[in-house]
Amino acid sequence: MLIATAAAVLAVVLHTAAALLAARENYGRTLPMMSGSYPVRPARRVRRVQTVGWILSLVAAVQFANTYWLSQPWLSVTIAIAVLVFVNGAPSLIVSLAHNRRLGTGAGPDVSSPR
Repeated sequence: MLIATAAAVLAVVLHTAAALLAARENYGRTLPMMSGSYPVRPARRVRRVQTVGWILSLVAAVQFANTYWLSQPWLSVTIAIAVLVFVNGAPSLIVSLAHNRRLGTGAGPDVSSPR
């Protein structure tokens, strides 16, 4: 369980670092919230950090799921999916929200401008 927790924490840190690097490369441009491509293609360093984060998140999900696999397999599958979604999705979503809010693009359409 300690290995799984350490791998999950390290994966969250790596995904956050990769998202921050990608946001810095896309300064002044709107980032996609959940899916889509970045306006400026991320550097290799960002891709490498994301890949290591994905591998660590898989290790963490398998380790957490292994705890309950023999007694409660559906709980095990649910835990693995929850770990993957949280560890891989949350950091990028939070950084994208903060980046787009700083740009002022998260408020929706501008209704004050005349047609």
